[in-house]
Amino acid sequence: MQRAFLFVALALCVPGVATQGAPPTPATWKAHRLWDAWPRARVSPADPWGLKHAGLRVALGDLQARHPGLFSIVEEGLSSEGRQIPVLRLGSGSTGVLLWSQMHGDEPTATSALLDVLNWLGASRADAAVQKLLANLTLWIVPMLNPDGAERARRWNAQEIDINRDAMRLSTPEGRFLKAVRDRVQPLIGYNLHNQNPNLLAGKAGSQVAISLLSVPGDEDLSETRGTRRTKQLAVKIQRLVTVFATGRISRYDMDYTARAFGDSMTRWGTATLLVETGGWAGPDEAQRLVQLNFVALVGSLMALADGSIDAINSQDYALIPLNLRDSLTTLVVRNARLTGGRGLPPFTADLSFVVPGAFADETMRYREPAIKEVGDLSYARGLTEVDATGMLAVPWPMPGPAEDWPALRESLRARGLVEVDEAKLLAAVRALGEAAVARPGYTGAVLLYRAGSAGTLMLEGAVARGRVLGEKLVTATEIPTAPVR
Repeated sequence: MQRAFLFVALALCVPGVATQGAPPTPATWKAHRLWDAWPRARVSPADPWGLKHAGLRVALGDLQARHPGLFSIVEEGLSSEGRQIPVLRLGSGSTGVLLWSQMHGDEPTATSALLDVLNWLGASRADAAVQKLLANLTLWIVPMLNPDGAERARRWNAQEIDINRDAMRLSTPEGRFLKAVRDRVQPLIGYNLHNQNPNLLAGKAGSQVAISLLSVPGDEDLSETRGTRRTKQLAVKIQRLVTVFATGRISRYDMDYTARAFGDSMTRWGTATLLVETGGWAGPDEAQRLVQLNFVALVGSLMALADGSIDAINSQDYALIPLNLRDSLTTLVVRNARLTGGRGLPPFTADLSFVVPGAFADETMRYREPAIKEVGDLSYARGLTEVDATGMLAVPWPMPGPAEDWPALRESLRARGLVEVDEAKLLAAVRALGEAAVARPGYTGAVLLYRAGSAGTLMLEGAVARGRVLGEKLVTATEIPTAPVR
């Protein structure tokens, strides 16, 4: 009986288009105020990947107790393994917005940001801009669509299906639930919240992508409609909000049309959808900075939608957002080395790139361990960290044990007489290791770096092990996180 009542309540709250009237009053909360408000609003965990289903339920209960009447849990679906999937409703406006996060279980950044958004809205209900947001919009929030995947920190649900590719067949209970919610409440706008591969550049001149955005098409012709123009305006608004804190780190996601994907299907079904993909921002407190960016992006864009100021944005500016540049950024690049290996080939000049997988695995099963990604001329590539190995001999060295322990690695080489060594002896030692000591894509061992010393000897300068630079003498160049502009 209670579930039936909720279904009726949802059906009666179908939003329409915001009414036209007097010129909109812009939101009073600008980007810097939102950025500065986040530390006080924050209730999200330090590690977004540590937030599981049980922790989410506790956090939502705490927020309901702290801010009575702010939101209600109007409906709950069930995951494949029987975990509850709550739908939150807040606001009373005629424009409905559906936000869903973590349909991929290893993509939790926006889930954390949504908790902070809820806490901030509750604490700021006396503010005129917040009152306008809650009066003009009705928000439907699914903070964790894939709790079974979140439990395992994996992309797929417990059926091992990618929910985001199940919009047509609807084999997953999570996909059926999301589709049913959309059909009942008929939201005008959708926010599809994800994490993406962190090793992308924001165009050729940009840095590592922190957030990429896509006005999701609804057909193979990529037709522009009133809805897609609106999501283009929202994308431009978000870019303008957060670019001051993440200069050169905001991009446009590659656009194609995938009928079985939920974002594309939402737009096709009538809920124009904005895809928000959180990337990387290498350096200390990376996860927290990305949550903070999401907080600013979500609150600021929703305010612009609520107060009508979004109408002043030219949707054609969306095309000016630089595209994601794939396969050009990696964790580490070692440049201009003389490379040898276990096949006994003469040393040759080559660059080496390394990738270190993070908590987010993307859809690929490759590179579950730190490994070499590519060997050769990598002048096209950029590394978050780079080593100029000009004049150095690079030697693959697949030693067992904790290779990232530099003192232990150095001591083991000293015991073999390979810290200060004649080049011919070193080449013979690596040749004896055979195929195990070949630097190639997927190689997970150490790479030793030697520099020419006196009397024709080579001196061990450092090493790369598990994607980390070891040794006090090696000089690295590291991309520095952008600081907020004041």
